[in-house]
Amino acid sequence: MSKATIDERELGQALNRAGLALTPEQVRALLPGAEIFRRMIERMSAPLPREAEPALTFSVEQE
Repeated sequence: MSKATIDERELGQALNRAGLALTPEQVRALLPGAEIFRRMIERMSAPLPREAEPALTFSVEQE
């Protein structure tokens, strides 16, 4: 995983690219949530170990 934090400047740039013109106070208010969101993305993007794969193959039979 890469860095787990986001700074105010980086968040402001991302918000500007998204078309959101926020004040510096608003960007600072979003920082805690942005850090949580970034960690979630990194956790979801990390490769899973082999043990995380399903052990069974299910088949649906219609009678």
